Amino acid sequence: MKLSALAAATGVSTASIKYYIHEGLLPPGRKKNATTAVYDDSHLHRLTLIRWLRDELSIPITGIAELTRAIDDDSLSTIELMGICQELALRGNSGLPASALRAPGSAPYALKSTTGDDITGGAATPPDRFDEIVDEALDRLGWPDEESAARTALTRVLAMTDAAGYRVDVDSVVAQCQAIASVARDNIRPIGPELSRDEVCLRVIRGITMHNRQLIATSALTHASLSILARQPRD
Repeated sequence: MKLSALAAATGVSTASIKYYIHEGLLPPGRKKNATTAVYDDSHLHRLTLIRWLRDELSIPITGIAELTRAIDDDSLSTIELMGICQELALRGNSGLPASALRAPGSAPYALKSTTGDDITGGAATPPDRFDEIVDEALDRLGWPDEESAARTALTRVLAMTDAAGYRVDVDSVVAQCQAIASVARDNIRPIGPELSRDEVCLRVIRGITMHNRQLIATSALTHASLSILARQPRD
């Protein structure tokens, strides 16, 4: 398809498309002649992803460039790419403070190495006891204990919660995970090999974002409702 058709199909202006090509977020089209380039589904998938990240999460160009470099890096497995997507979704619009996440521009989180090296991403490392709480919670749940943006964020948030004077222990973490697990199982959908890496990223980031938004709103409703009930006069 021509540039005008690509713009019409994605809702992205031709000027923006040219800008994304210039910044390396989008590969150039295949030259048809000296003045015309043609584009295919790979450009469509990439622009759909970029537009969603910009419109829904207001991710800066630098953050999107970090993701597109990972997508184009064939040495990264799909599961590692999905981990980067999870991290970007958490950074974009999750209600988590920036201090709970990897600083943009630092090395991405990776699967925990067999040597036990811990990748902290340059942010402040919480006291060991909060990492141990997550260790024990995962052990009780029988879940894999792998380094990820989500695991690191939980450890840091536990430290913040404790500092604010709220109860933090293994039992509370396990109870919350168990409560969420039944819903999370329904949210997980296998990602087939027929999808491009851009489509995989969009599904992962969009799914995490939407479910996080619902979870935050549901938590707010639950706390508000129980607070109202606690203040109602008893017969």
